Amino acid sequence: MPKIEISDKIIKFANLNTVRTNSFHWKSDAINNSKIAKQLDLLSVEKIDFKGKISAHGKKKWLLSGKLGATALQQCVVTLEAVKCRVEEKIKRIYIPVEEIPSLEKDDGRDVELELDENLEPLTNSLDLSTIALEALTLALPDYPRSNNADYVTRSIGIDDQIVEEENSQNPFAILNTLKEKLKS
Repeated sequence: MPKIEISDKIIKFANLNTVRTNSFHWKSDAINNSKIAKQLDLLSVEKIDFKGKISAHGKKKWLLSGKLGATALQQCVVTLEAVKCRVEEKIKRIYIPVEEIPSLEKDDGRDVELELDENLEPLTNSLDLSTIALEALTLALPDYPRSNNADYVTRSIGIDDQIVEEENSQNPFAILNTLKEKLKS
């Protein structure tokens, strides 16, 4: 029997095979790429490719495992040049009924420390593959992208046209001391 692959963006759990593994493959189009780039404040998103499988995990649970591949252009925080970022992320989600998700509660005024599985998600009627891909992409992209030719930033401290160059790694107390010395003269 040929393998059936789901290519829809929205997957309804009621339509999935509970005995066999359900494969999926979702690729973002140019319209979605531009919306995602705007939403994440990126220069552009070249491609997003999300594929994997969903299988029954007990009677009421579902396991999603997949791989996200994406290419985006971000702005360098130092030079403002375009920086190409390639993302390859493994994704795992376990969808379980809401009542089975452990809650964080207080016990007698003390915080109860629970080890929560970060892969747990509440089971709804359907899931949106683009939302999962967007969440994984957001978490995987660098917060402060830097181009390869970006130098370290230097600070300038100057009084009356006298400028002293200080390296970024210098102790802030040394910078304050230098400023005090300049004020005394």
